[in-house]
Amino acid sequence: MLKRKCLPVLAAVLLGGCAHGFDRDALRERLNDGTLQSPDAAIVEARGLKPQLRFPCRVAVYLKPSGDRDWRWTPEDKAAMEHWAAVLKKEGIAADVFPLPDLLTGKGDVKELRLAAAKCGADALFVIHGAAQTDSYKNFAAVLNLTVVGGYVVPASHKDTLFLVEGVLMDVDNGYVYTGMQAEGVGKIVRPTFVIEERDSIALAKTKALTQFGEEVLTRMRALAAAPPAVKPTPRALVSDINARGTTPGLTPAGTYAPDLGVPIHTRGHAPDSDPPGRFISWGDSRDFHRLKPVSFDAGVMSGITTPKP
Repeated sequence: MLKRKCLPVLAAVLLGGCAHGFDRDALRERLNDGTLQSPDAAIVEARGLKPQLRFPCRVAVYLKPSGDRDWRWTPEDKAAMEHWAAVLKKEGIAADVFPLPDLLTGKGDVKELRLAAAKCGADALFVIHGAAQTDSYKNFAAVLNLTVVGGYVVPASHKDTLFLVEGVLMDVDNGYVYTGMQAEGVGKIVRPTFVIEERDSIALAKTKALTQFGEEVLTRMRALAAAPPAVKPTPRALVSDINARGTTPGLTPAGTYAPDLGVPIHTRGHAPDSDPPGRFISWGDSRDFHRLKPVSFDAGVMSGITTPKP
């Protein structure tokens, strides 16, 4: 009689985990634990950073270690990542993709990681980290767990795992963030209560998440490589912009800014072979541009202007 009264109570205890669901907000908080925040927190300074990546580039990959005892990055996970790395190299987007040596990563601070990547000759740093959340519950067959044998035979327990993978691609030299990507996978298993393992559902979810993540990496990297590089406009000599008309004193003074040139104009010396004496005009840095031909003046109009040699 006592056993009959206890059965409903025990069943209620066994089935107490039936209410289930994922808390994605809590999982994202675990991903964004603050370790990847740049120490250059000033907004003005951050906006001053400019993209400078050129393709094909060398990418250093850092897999952030798991803080969860139920999962870790496995050789199978690394093999899955090597697949999209091979595609990037084949398409000429990446010259090399390699893991950062553990001896150089320190505590995993972003500044330390960038330094380690610089020592390895990388142009970009790709940080990847993940987080898992498992929901465990039982079905009505869990009442057979009271027989002990049923706990080893009857599939009465469920484990559903949500695994999130997040990646950030940043410039090694200045910390500019080129892109971020995120993917998720869900793994579900149903097994006897006494033999079910959470790590099995995590492994299943992680495999799905990494497959989706690899596709996202290829999409983002192809878009970055296809975007035109940020280059400075080529200076062009325009008579109207350098105050060409007038006598010699009417020339634009040295150091005056010319809008179409994007650089200051400097007037230097007299041309020894011009009649009347002219002036040499040069643009910007002498490493980039050759000095122009002498400029002569005819009836108050400056002539003989030539564009800079490439």
